[in-house]
Formats: sequence, C-alpha cells, structure tokens
Amino acid sequence: MRTTADTEPGSANVAVGELGGTPVTRQVLDILVAWGVTRVYCCPGSTEAAMLDAFVGRDDIELVLVSHESTAMAAADAEARLSGRPAVVYVHTNVGLANVLSHLSAARIAYAPVLVLNGLKPSVLAGRDGFTTLPHPDLGLRDLVKWDRVPASADSLPADLERALGIATAEPAGPVWLGLPQELLETTDPVDPRYPRPLPGPRRSRPSRAELRGVADLLTGATRTVLVSGGEVARHGASDLVVALAERLDATVLHEDRRGFERSSYPTRHPSFQGSYDARHPAVANADAVVFVGCQVFREFDVNGGPALPAAARVVHVHVDPSRIGRLHEVDHALVGHTEEVVRDLLDALGPRPATTPARTPAPTSGSGPSLSPHGSPAHRDLTGWVRPLVESLTGDENYVIDATTAGPALLGALPQTRPDQVLTTSSGSLGWGLGAAIGVALAQPERRVLAFLGDGVFQFGLPALWTAQRYRAQVTFVVLNNEAFAAVGLALGRFGGEAVRRGDWLGTDLSGPHLAQIAGGFGLHSERVLTPDGVGAAIGRASQPRGPSLVELMTSAKEE
Repeated sequence: MRTTADTEPGSANVAVGELGGTPVTRQVLDILVAWGVTRVYCCPGSTEAAMLDAFVGRDDIELVLVSHESTAMAAADAEARLSGRPAVVYVHTNVGLANVLSHLSAARIAYAPVLVLNGLKPSVLAGRDGFTTLPHPDLGLRDLVKWDRVPASADSLPADLERALGIATAEPAGPVWLGLPQELLETTDPVDPRYPRPLPGPRRSRPSRAELRGVADLLTGATRTVLVSGGEVARHGASDLVVALAERLDATVLHEDRRGFERSSYPTRHPSFQGSYDARHPAVANADAVVFVGCQVFREFDVNGGPALPAAARVVHVHVDPSRIGRLHEVDHALVGHTEEVVRDLLDALGPRPATTPARTPAPTSGSGPSLSPHGSPAHRDLTGWVRPLVESLTGDENYVIDATTAGPALLGALPQTRPDQVLTTSSGSLGWGLGAAIGVALAQPERRVLAFLGDGVFQFGLPALWTAQRYRAQVTFVVLNNEAFAAVGLALGRFGGEAVRRGDWLGTDLSGPHLAQIAGGFGLHSERVLTPDGVGAAIGRASQPRGPSLVELMTSAKEE
C-alpha cells in the first residue's frame, strides 16, 4: 500500500518538500494518480487556488486548462469512453457547474466514468447567499450522475473521493459528482496515511447457464437473424467476439439506430454489415430473431414513431445495465452482464458452426444520403457531393468525432469504421460537444489525427475549445459543414406544416454572416474556407500537414452564391 509519507508521486524529479498545495490537496492528486488519472480538465476560479497550487512540481498528473467548462466536460467524456478509466473535470462553484450540465448528459448516456470535482465556496457562505453559492448545488445534477456527495470534513474527503471513483467505474459505469468546499482543501491538518488505496477492478456480472442455453436454442433454430451492435460492445472490448458471433450465426449486422449510436463497435467493411438499425430495414422486417448487444433499445425522439420492433421476430437484449432492458419494449430473452463475458459465454453455449450455412445476400454499399429539404427549408446543397470527396480524402486510420445534426447520418453512413471507438458521437442533443470531445480523443490517443465533423451551429456553441486545442497543439482537424442555418429547426417547422411553410419564412434558422475559418485563424489555427466540393480533398490534405489543430469550413449552404 502506498502512502504520501513514503512514495510521493513526482518525487523522482521534485523533492516532497518542494511540492505545492496543502496536505489534503496533495492527497487528492495522489488518489487520482493511483486510480490511473493522468490529467484533469479545468476552468478554474479563485476557489481553486489550493488545488491549483498542488499541481505545481508534479510530473505524474497534468492540469489541462480550458477557457469554458463545456470543453472540459466533453473532453473528459471522450477520454473516459476510450480508456475505460476515470476521467476528471474540475469546475468552479455553481457557475462552472451550470456550464457542464448539458454535456454531462452525453456522458451519462454513454456510461462514461467521469468524475466531476466541483470547487465550492466556504460552507458557511452557502446558507447566506454568498457570492457564487447555492444552498444545494447538487440538486440540478442528480438526474445526470450515479452518485453525488459533499464531504463532511477533511478526514472524510479521501474515503468519499475513492468511493466516487469506485462508483464511477462499477458497472454500469457512469459520471459522479463530488463537491469540495474551499475550507476543506485549504486546511493544513495532517491527512489519513491509509490513502490512496484503490479498489481492485470491478467484478463482472454474467447470466446463468440456463439463460444462455435458452438464447442459444432460440438462435440455433432461427434462419434470419439480425445482430445489432451497440456502444457497450466497444466499451467492453467485445468487438472481435461480436464479429465471431455474427459469423457463427450467419447474421446480418447493423449498428444501433441513429438516436442511440454514440460510438463505432463493428467494422463496416465486414461482409455481414448492412447499415444502421431501422424497423423498415429489409433485414429487420424479415427477421425471425433480433439480438441487441449493448444497445439502448431505444432513445425516443417523439411520440409519433411507428413500431420499433418487427412483430414476427423473437427479441434478445444483452446489456450490462438491467434498467435498460424492457424499459420501452418487452423482450423475449434478457442477458444482463458485462458484454464481453456474455458474448463469450453465448458462443460457448452455441458450440461450433455447422458445416453448411445458407448463402449470404451481399451487403449494400453505404451511401452518404440525400440533402434534407423536402419543403424548401434551409439545408445543405448537394450533401452527397460534399461527403464523397471528403471521405475519399481520408486515410481511414484517423479517429472521427461527429457532431453535425443534419449531416450526421450521411457522415456516419460514409465514414470508414475499421476499429472499435474509431467514431464517437453524442445522442444527447447538446450542441458543441464535438469540439471538446475531439480534444479529449487527441490527448488520449496522440498517435492518431482526429477529424471532428461539425455543424456551423455546433461550432458556435463550442467555440472556446479552439483555445485549448491550440494551447496543447491537439492533433485535430475541425471540419465545419456550414449550411448557414439551424437546419434541424427548419425541418421541424416543415413537419409542423404551419405558416412558416406557407410563407417560406423559416424563423429561427438563419445563422449566416460569420466567416468561421477567419475566426479559427484568430485563435492561431491553420484554416481555410472551401466554396465547392472539388476543393475538399486538397483542403483536407493541407489541414493535415501542420503539427497541431486546423479547421476547414465547407460552405454547403443551399443558398445561391
């Protein structure tokens, strides 16, 4: 067991006596390091002085400075998704907390083990309406986290911190919040030498043999099986096993539907892959068995949707979170457990593949989809024409982040996906997530360049992230598909079919005016604006050359030039 008394992190290069902070803040960082945390994303205020001082002289943990808390939250979310370890955000009082809540929702949906540390003003001020205080700062976030706590004393802080980390990583994983009153961090009292003492890795749950046997018998008798591969497949490192399961069942494989998709989990060039789940997909409509592996099933968008499941098929749902199963739709078989273990056990229960299997229908080629303007509302001009050269300019080895509302489905269908987690996106609806997420991916996997595909509205929400990208020379190319509009709002007005459609007056949609490439240039990024699809490939090539971030603005507006 390591203690601060005998193995101070960073002591190889800096003497213990030269480290900053207080005994408590040094111990907080020791605990984070012991749990595998290497960086903390932070937009600080004066309340954080003792904690900031504790980073001085450390070489085992880095403070990543951001200029807006939403950047920190999205970056930590992306890092936690890729690593499976806790990622940490440190925010300032109630005002900083308010700025992380929208992207905290994305982390909750993705089961990302993010720890939100929240510096609070001294406790005595909270009940007296002091500056940047609230009497109950955690009330606004309880629906977004697994657990929240304000330590009662400096003595209880280490145990509460390690409990928060343990709860964040225990399955089903997810974000947690710990409030840190200023007086606890600034105390010079001695700390409990028993900490850090990280818990062993969380135990993995598995279904019973009888449950597995029932599913194996169902699938053995099925002749038209659809296997839907969700985000948990990638998060639990089960992608290769799901490929083996698909081959064993001779199944058609789909990614989960657009509303639930948050990361790539199955190679799109595998012969079994045929796109994304939709009840109208021919393979789904004709299936006699549908197996959802690590999928949300489903994230509803409105109340007017058609049937989500094929009426004639038997349905199996595999997920680590028992609360997801049967939440919206009844299933015939539920297998609750860690996805890697469940799929491995299911393969064992199925046994070897029979010598003869039916011939497979070739998978259709993924397309980039049409432009969406069925009623004349603002949209992209020739979206297919823009996406094709964009995809052709890629090496296929990059990481991709998608935060583009109306262009997202076209990009998702066209991007090469050969590795788990190669594509990250959000199903939270919180605009601006993609810029901070791209930074988190770049810092977590610096050996690969990141391409972040963004809508112009998204870009304006996440603009402060450009400062952090430039400060840390993140290997990110931000690709903004600029249709100069909130096109999703126009689509909603079109579906409503009211006076906006009759007059052609698309109120609340016009975002024209800013030259986004010039704005990025002001932050120091290599940037350029592209007016026609034939210039896309060369622009992406130039943007990939400089060390550090860059931006390419694609003018996809349906308006006449």
